[in-house]
Amino acid sequence: MDKSDSFKYKDSIDRSYGVAGMALAAFILDYEKYISSISLDRQGIEAIEFSPEFYMITSEGLSPKASWTHILEQFQIVSSMLISNVMCRSMVRNRTELGRTQRDSMLTTLEGYAGDCQLDKDEVEELFEKHYAYLNKAYHNSRMHVAAKRIVDELKNRHTLYHSDLCELLGEF
Repeated sequence: MDKSDSFKYKDSIDRSYGVAGMALAAFILDYEKYISSISLDRQGIEAIEFSPEFYMITSEGLSPKASWTHILEQFQIVSSMLISNVMCRSMVRNRTELGRTQRDSMLTTLEGYAGDCQLDKDEVEELFEKHYAYLNKAYHNSRMHVAAKRIVDELKNRHTLYHSDLCELLGEF
């Protein structure tokens, strides 16, 4: 099996859990300000509509360090969303732990995108391990499962949820 096959959605319900996982990652890691909406009508990472603040506005006055810091933050956000997408589908929907193959596939995928941040392989692995451990712990909490199922149920009915909808759904978590 191709490593990218582990990221493909099996059906629309699987897709709902993946999109819910991406939104949950943003909320539990305090990146929710960057989400304008989530939608089942958009493909891939485009299922998340990011706010304008997520995208860097180039400025002559922006220091190289500030620019790099912002790119690194973007990488961490997208990394955590990928991890949470896969974890939500596996641990919440299927009630199974992630296998080594899935974990390795995620890491390999992220290593492919690390060039934009000028990160070495060991730096990517360190960031991955940090986010993986944190999200894995979160997904072992039953409240996370309840939150994921709430988002999935709303996505089934409405297909698109806006930032305010997500805040309302996740407000008590």
